[in-house]
This record gives sequence, C-alpha cells and structure tokens, in this order.
Amino acid sequence: MDKESLEEFDVTDGKARDAKKTAIEETRELEELLGIPQCNPYQTISKDVFADRLENASVSELTDLAVRVGVTPAKHAKLLRKDLQKSFDIFVKQHNVSVQGQAKPVIDPSSPDYDSAVKLFGDI
Repeated sequence: MDKESLEEFDVTDGKARDAKKTAIEETRELEELLGIPQCNPYQTISKDVFADRLENASVSELTDLAVRVGVTPAKHAKLLRKDLQKSFDIFVKQHNVSVQGQAKPVIDPSSPDYDSAVKLFGDI
C-alpha cells in the first residue's frame, strides 16, 4: 500500500489524535513556563504528558528516570514503563498534584453582567 492510502486510514479511524496531542503540547508548554520540570522528579504533573513521555522514551531514558525517582530499573522496557507509571500514580496521590482538567467559570444567571460574561467566555 502506498503512503497516501495509509494516511487516509489514520484520518478515518474515528480517533481524535490531534486534539489530544495539542492538549499535551499546551500542558507541556504551561508546565515549562511554571518551572515544573525543575522542581518535580517526574518533570510533569499531568498523567497524559507522563504517559506520552513513557511511550516515546528509549530504554536508557527510562532507566535514568527510574534511578532519579527511586524505582528499581527492570530488565524489560515494558515492565519498567509499568513500574514508572505506578510510581507516578503514587506520587500524584501522595502530593495531591494531579491536573483534573479544564476549569469552567461559575456565573450567576441573575447577575446584570451575565450576558456580557457569557459572550466573553464563549459557550458555557
């Protein structure tokens, strides 16, 4: 099969990969601005960003991360990824630093500025 027909399959599978990748990139950019990578051993507080990082990391990068966060490096990359994900989940629970999602503003409908606020924030 040629490359164009394979790209069509990627578009027609019904999964919104671009939206998730965009959200991950925006989260990484925000964390970089806030200095999260310098103060957190996992270098992120987002589960999606960490999962993406684990998927794209080489075995040596996974081993370095495991040593830095105190996980015993495993011989198999799959087992190491699983151990790192479990360690990250424990870290998030202990430090209560998980990213829950988008915050939506709370607006009182009886407020005189309700209409202008709805226009400002868009569709709520």
